[in-house]
Amino acid sequence: MSKRTSEKNASDGQQKRAKRFQQMKERFKKPQNSFEISPGMKGFFVTSVRGREKKCALETIDLLEEYAAKLYPNLEQEIVMDGADGKDDESPQAESNDIEDEIAREVATMKSEKTPKLFRYLPTTIDCLVYIKCYKKIDPERLVQFIFADMSKTKQRKTRFTGRLIPAKVTTTSKLDAIVRGAKEVARDLLAEDAEPTTFALVVNIRYCDDLKRDEVIPAVAAPLDTKHKVDLKNARYTLVIEAFKSMCTIGLVENYNALKRLNLQTLFDEKETPKPKVSEPQSQEPNDDGLPLDSNGTPKNELTG
Repeated sequence: MSKRTSEKNASDGQQKRAKRFQQMKERFKKPQNSFEISPGMKGFFVTSVRGREKKCALETIDLLEEYAAKLYPNLEQEIVMDGADGKDDESPQAESNDIEDEIAREVATMKSEKTPKLFRYLPTTIDCLVYIKCYKKIDPERLVQFIFADMSKTKQRKTRFTGRLIPAKVTTTSKLDAIVRGAKEVARDLLAEDAEPTTFALVVNIRYCDDLKRDEVIPAVAAPLDTKHKVDLKNARYTLVIEAFKSMCTIGLVENYNALKRLNLQTLFDEKETPKPKVSEPQSQEPNDDGLPLDSNGTPKNELTG
């Protein structure tokens, strides 16, 4: 075998090995649109313009962060304090000159200086649907009510691709028994013994979940509420919103759901169209069969008498 041939084979072997290494790396690479939503999470179920899911998620997170800073002004500081190790300041070993202790304190300081992430975008792998996970100390229902109450007053549009912003206080599997348990947890205050009678309604949407039937979900969820409260589909004070998609389901309780335009940021600022007054159209002045024009009463005019 010549020297040139051996060099060529060696170079081919290196290329093949490099190619195999790249394939193994891609095999263990995390998919870009992997489904990471799991039971126990809480956050927000959002609808978006088709093909603009990521942009919708980004602008919705900006909106949530803006109002979360107003509703929870000290939350980020609390998260930093919970994550930082503050025991060294109280212990007598904090004043030691040991290198390991100094490094540990520097790392703790660097971690505390980082801004905590309150919201995270999780793809649903479904067009026009977005799930945003929130920090455990944030109440999605309270934050959504706060956002829509403020935006209804200011009339200032802050999103472009976001549709409905639904609180997901409970995220569970799309099994009927799991949904009933989650609905009882969300409506715990309404099911309490000392709860005052009120009106309620259910909104159930099911997407890509063939095993779940809407006609089965509504009576199973409404049964515990029917014993004390009345159903009002138009002006219910509380609305239980259930959004089932694939193997997961989000549940949230909203107050004055219809008055807030069904939590739709696209239609929140649309004013009601006032009915236009009807204008009486003039009677036809076309001639009749005799060739005479008609007057306002529809009778033929006499050309001699006018």
